Parts: sequence; structure tokens; C-alpha cells
Amino acid sequence: MSIHWEFLATLERAPKVDSRVMAPALGQCRAEFLRRGWVTFSDYLSHIMVPFLDSDQEVEVEIDDDAGVFRYRSPQQRGRIVEKPLADITLHAFQVEVWLNELVTLIGIEPRKLSTRRARVAGHLWHLGDMRIIGTHDFAPVFVGRQLGQASVSDITVALCDPHWERGGIVLRHHLDTAVLQREHVARWIGDFIQADESGLDVFDAKAFDRVLRGFMTPSGMPEPEQSLHKNLLKLPHFESARELSPERAKIIKVMWGIDGKVPPGMSWVEVNRQANTGYQSFDDAFGDDRKNIVEKISRGKYRVIRNP
Repeated sequence: MSIHWEFLATLERAPKVDSRVMAPALGQCRAEFLRRGWVTFSDYLSHIMVPFLDSDQEVEVEIDDDAGVFRYRSPQQRGRIVEKPLADITLHAFQVEVWLNELVTLIGIEPRKLSTRRARVAGHLWHLGDMRIIGTHDFAPVFVGRQLGQASVSDITVALCDPHWERGGIVLRHHLDTAVLQREHVARWIGDFIQADESGLDVFDAKAFDRVLRGFMTPSGMPEPEQSLHKNLLKLPHFESARELSPERAKIIKVMWGIDGKVPPGMSWVEVNRQANTGYQSFDDAFGDDRKNIVEKISRGKYRVIRNP
């Protein structure tokens, strides 16, 4: 199994990425994580719980770095000193950025396309950069997701619906996942693309990755979907065919599109333009007479895209 998958799975199990964890939480890969710098020594526990009669009692420990052990006085036999290895009380800290650096190198994202702002939702979603679709001038964003179900839905929506993303990308996950996310992004198991070879080194399957990226493009001759938003092309259920929007109008729709499979969110112009940052003053200003065919008013000051869940 890939060491990169092992680390992502370990992050998934941790309460938080800034949690300090004990050796058992790192599993059999602890030594390799330490060697690569993905986790580092943080501290030792100063107190531990030990058996005492029918319950447990907290005792203070004495650290002996030179001997690599810690000691404590048995609460049941006060004259007895118990000695155990320091590894049993060592706390480790995750170095997620170090791991992400190695992951980016393994995947092969071009230096000029590396993310300048990785953390999009703290502790849950990172943007690695944009990957070139082989043989084209098109690029798609690549993300890493952790405990997405525990993250704020609105934060994830804002991050994945950012108008900066011209097309759908891939969110790498620790488990098998074919979910379609906001803005046509898809989640994929990291093991679909990264596996250990016979020598134990992780290798990246660029062709498999490229095939998934190309899945976002409708093959020539295929019928248009009922509704979609790809780059500046908008197709709504009541449109006979997709319409080309200006880049500024497309930004507005990308912000308002929401999650496929769910009713699009109702948003005010202030909320939308705060993200889209257009030069328009209102929805009517942006879309003119066509506004009622694209964006409907659902309540005072709130509008949404006219599409199906």
C-alpha cells in the first residue's frame, strides 16, 4: 500500500491536523513518517493513568532521555519503581505541509501552476495546484480532502465554487469515493493513482489521473446534459442549447450554482458579488432582460439559479 495513502488515512483518523498524537495512532508506519519528516517529536506526557485497585490513578512520570525510558512510582506498591520506554508516552505533531510538498512532487504539477494558497478550508481541504491535461493547454485543480463530512458545508461550498476554477478538478481522499462535489469536482481514492511498486516506492499513474480529468469534457457528438456549467458555457433545463456567458457573468453563476443534486442556494447580490467581484451593481444590471431566464427571485433580496436539484 502507498505510504502517501497511509499518511492521509492517519490524518483522517486524527481529531484535528494540529492534534498531538501518541505512537499507536501512527500505526506501523510511524518510523517511516518520522524519517520523512511528516510527523515530528513534540513532547512527552507528564502524567499517565495506571491501574490502582479496581480503577485507575494518575501518576507523574520522570523522563530519562539518556536511557530512553520513563519511570513512575507504583501507586499499589509505593516502594516499586516502574520503568518503560519513552516511546509509550511520546507525543507527535503532524507536518502536513511537508507531506503536501512531497505529494506535489510525486504528482508532477508544474512549478508555475503550484498553489499559492494551499489551505482552502483549514484542516479539511487543500489546493495543491493545477494539473495539465496531457496534450492540451487546459488545467484542472487538484485538491486533498480530509474529514469533509465534518467541515462546514458553507466553507466547502465557497472553496470549491470559487470562480477561479475554470473547470472541475479532483479531490484526493483516503477511501474509495466517486462523489460528485460542488462545481463538477469529483472525489477519488488516492490509491487509484498512487501505489507502491515492487521496490516499495510510491509511483504516480499519470495516465489514470488524466483519464479522470478528461471525464469532465463532453466527447464530440454526445448530447448536451440537461444542465451544466463548464467554463463560460451555461446549460439550464429550459435552454435548447448551452449559451456562452461573458467571463464576469460566468463568475456570478459559478458562485450561485451550489451543490449538484441539491436545490441551488438563495443568495443576495452582496453575497454573490463579494466572491465574484464583478463591476455590476445588481443581478438585473448583470443579465439585463435575460435575468428572469437565468436567475429567479425567491424572496426579498434573495435569488437563485433556475436549475433542477
